[in-house]
Amino acid sequence: MPVTEPTLPPEELTPIEVIERARTCAAAIRERAVEAEKARRQPVETIQELTGSGLTRLLTPRRWGGYELDFATVVEAVYEISKADASAGWCYSFLLLHNWLLAYYPDQAQHDVWASSPDVHMADSIIPAGQVTRVEGGYRISGNWPFVSGIDHSTWAMLAGMMPEPATGPFDFGPHLFLLPHSDFAIEDTWFVAGLEASGSQNVVVKDTFVPAHRVVSMLALLEGIAPGAQLNTNLMYHQPVLLHFPFGLTAPIVGAVMGAYELWCEMTRTKSTRLSHIPLTAFSHQQIRIAETSAEITTMQLLLQQNLERARSENPTLEQRVQSKRNFSYVAHLALQAIERIYITSGGTANYKSNPLQRFWRDIHAMAAHAALNWDTAGETFGLYEIGQRHNPRDSFV
Repeated sequence: MPVTEPTLPPEELTPIEVIERARTCAAAIRERAVEAEKARRQPVETIQELTGSGLTRLLTPRRWGGYELDFATVVEAVYEISKADASAGWCYSFLLLHNWLLAYYPDQAQHDVWASSPDVHMADSIIPAGQVTRVEGGYRISGNWPFVSGIDHSTWAMLAGMMPEPATGPFDFGPHLFLLPHSDFAIEDTWFVAGLEASGSQNVVVKDTFVPAHRVVSMLALLEGIAPGAQLNTNLMYHQPVLLHFPFGLTAPIVGAVMGAYELWCEMTRTKSTRLSHIPLTAFSHQQIRIAETSAEITTMQLLLQQNLERARSENPTLEQRVQSKRNFSYVAHLALQAIERIYITSGGTANYKSNPLQRFWRDIHAMAAHAALNWDTAGETFGLYEIGQRHNPRDSFV
């Protein structure tokens, strides 16, 4: 089938313009945070504004109407949205990641999604919950996938399943990602949670659905940066090991949310006094020291991500670089938990009120940091083994 390519973006978009647009969107998103949490999903207006501003096209290839900017710009944009509302930042980050991931797929799959518009939204679950059967021309798949963030505003989903034996070629085994349109799956309303309530991370159910071969990619091949789409999408970020980039989508919302909580905490400290003695909090040295500690942790998180951005520019990343990147991503989540605990505990009883955004930041950051890809014990073990000369951690499949 001939590929029909949409018109290229009408203008170039600079990193400065991206941040300005993100801040504009963030102002309205902040006002909707309570409404979004009650709805357990992102408001339609939020998705429309992010899409209409062009901010969801940052990682979409230029040949499909995107801006094809780098992950450094993406991280800064996600910071701004997450400072307003962590769930919004989480969902926005995944909209960007899925456009980037689709560029790894065969060209026909990209055509299926983007031929009519570059503003198509996708969700994913990398948990291999699918039961797969090989059939002529593709596969039949069934399953029930949890944690599919943003599925309510998505018209396609990337869902993982284990390829059945026997393998017929390289990477024709293990977990694969199957790309399905909205008509091929149902949403199961399961998202009744304490944290990230507004992410709408519902379950997705598929019942014996056919998926053509061109809409399937091997997750093991993606880990090695082997991508069918790289033949036409030649930017380096479309044919590198995916774990050099994917965790930016998990950690940038976490860091942005800590930044948002920190700014709110400092603002409260400037005006708050103790209940009984009415002494301004600004007078207490221990409060000043806690602010310094938290600020230092935020700076450290940003620097760790900047270090990983530098590694992601490497054309042939070494195993050592990949292990170091995994360590950094996971330690960012570890530091974020320390920071938000300090912020919440030192904010006193008023932080417990639902009207205080600090309690939402506290719950949301804990929920994001619980993502399996950011487990500090696993990453620490992998790095420690590497440092003492053992190159493989049997409990860590993703490096």
